[in-house]
Amino acid sequence: MRRAAAADRRPSRWRAAHAAVVGIAAGMAGVAVSRILLGPTAAPVGIVIGGAALAIGTLLSWSMHRRRRPPDSTSLPRGLHLRRRVHPQAWLGPVAGSIITMLAWAGVAHSSGSGWVQSVGALLGAFLLVGLLAPVVPARRARVACIDCPSDGQAGRPIDLTVEADRPVRVRPRYPSGPEQQAGGGQRGARTVVVHCTPVRRGVLDAVVVEVASSAPFGLLWWSRDVELPLPRPLHVAPRAGEPDQVLVAADDVFGESHLRIPSVIGEPRGVRPYAPGDPRRAVHWPATSHAGTLMVRESERQTDDPVTVELVLPADPEAAEAEAERMMAAIGACLERLRPVVLVTREPGGMVTRRVGDRVDLGRRLARAVAP
Repeated sequence: MRRAAAADRRPSRWRAAHAAVVGIAAGMAGVAVSRILLGPTAAPVGIVIGGAALAIGTLLSWSMHRRRRPPDSTSLPRGLHLRRRVHPQAWLGPVAGSIITMLAWAGVAHSSGSGWVQSVGALLGAFLLVGLLAPVVPARRARVACIDCPSDGQAGRPIDLTVEADRPVRVRPRYPSGPEQQAGGGQRGARTVVVHCTPVRRGVLDAVVVEVASSAPFGLLWWSRDVELPLPRPLHVAPRAGEPDQVLVAADDVFGESHLRIPSVIGEPRGVRPYAPGDPRRAVHWPATSHAGTLMVRESERQTDDPVTVELVLPADPEAAEAEAERMMAAIGACLERLRPVVLVTREPGGMVTRRVGDRVDLGRRLARAVAP
């Protein structure tokens, strides 16, 4: 309990220290700017401007470094923290560059004393201020929605999602992750963009998380927020095909292609074949042996439509469970390729499921829904 309390206090202390440092720096910058623009005689005005900058910088820093909360969606991992409020991206460079530019221009205007230089400086300051703060509005008001997605996918392979936005924004998938795409265009109304995301694990996705960002109108600073997009249909992510289970592969001897042959001595005769180690002596076909000059044994028909029953028990460790699902994907997939019926027993969130596997798509969905006991 003490460790948990200490861990909770550390972010709060860092948050307070960061807010204090940013506030002091903003206050000093405000005093310096007022001294350059108004001169050293206007000390009271400089104190008021510095105090206002101190308060604004502290509040902004405190709000930007708020305590993160876990997502309130059961379809997302607990380790993923969503930043639903609008926040700047890589803000240090644009903000510092704007401040340095304004200070340099203020020095030039103060030394020259020309009115047109001061007017151009005022226009430049307004341009920089609008370019830094105006993107907050489109980034906050942007509305995006997923209008199309596939029903099945596989871990490690990209999946295409069709996203619709009501304005030009930049969309970057966060979960599953993927490259960013521009939903641009000068036309009004909705515009669509196809984003590519790559899930790294199996599972069933009911929603995805994308980062919506905007730098309109001048492209000086990007402001973004995280948006959870419900999918129009559940997306089943099948595991990768790993190394197959040797026991299950060896038992798949329907067409006589297995290295470990199991002799059959019951059923209707199918023919004769050369003797193999492990065949019983009573299966030797003496007329065929005398005719061929080597030992020949009888081979009988056997029932081939009996399904193989496989019970999948996933361990609690996510990495081990993923590896086990990959092995089952490869082994059962090999049985399906050889037309061997398989009955799969899995545990899903609703309980135990025992059902015959239809095809590889059905197998991927079953393994995607499987959970540990």
